[in-house]
Amino acid sequence: MTRFDPHRIRSGDEPMHARSPLRMRLVMALIGVVSAIGGVVFFLTQHAVGFVVFCAVVGLVALVDAIVVVRHIRQGPHWQPGRDIPPYRPVEEPEERLRERAPLSQHTREHVYLAMMGTCLVLVILAWTVVRLFSPGLAIAMSVVAAFIPPFAVMVANARGRNW
Repeated sequence: MTRFDPHRIRSGDEPMHARSPLRMRLVMALIGVVSAIGGVVFFLTQHAVGFVVFCAVVGLVALVDAIVVVRHIRQGPHWQPGRDIPPYRPVEEPEERLRERAPLSQHTREHVYLAMMGTCLVLVILAWTVVRLFSPGLAIAMSVVAAFIPPFAVMVANARGRNW
C-alpha cells in the first residue's frame, strides 16, 4: 500500500463517514437470515419456545439489514463506491460551531473509557458472584447491560478528539 495507491485512499474522517463494503455485509446478513431460519426450525422440533423467539428476532434483524444494504447498493456509487470513486471530502463545520465545543483532552477521554469499562467489569463480576445467588434473572439482565457498555465506551473515548 503506497501513498499514491488510488484504491487505498482514505478521507481522514472514517469514523464519521465510513463507507462499508456493502456486498460483504449483504452476504453476512443473508448468512444470518439462513442461520436464524435453521435455528427456528431446529428449536421448533425441540419445543424450545424461548430459543425460537430469539432466533426469529435475530433473523428479523438480519433481514432488515439485508434490505437496507440492497437499497444502498441500488442507490449507486455514493453508497457502493467502486475502485474508481475517490473518497469524499470531509464535511467541514462552520467556524462558530468549532469554537463553541472544545475537544476533550486525551487524558479525559481515557478516564471516561476506563470508568465505563470498570463499570462493565463490576457489573459482570457482581452479577455472577453475588446477584445470581438471589436472582438469576437479574444476573442475566446485569450481564446484558454490561454487554452494551463497551461499544459506547469506545464511541465516547473516540468522540470529540482533536480531529473532530
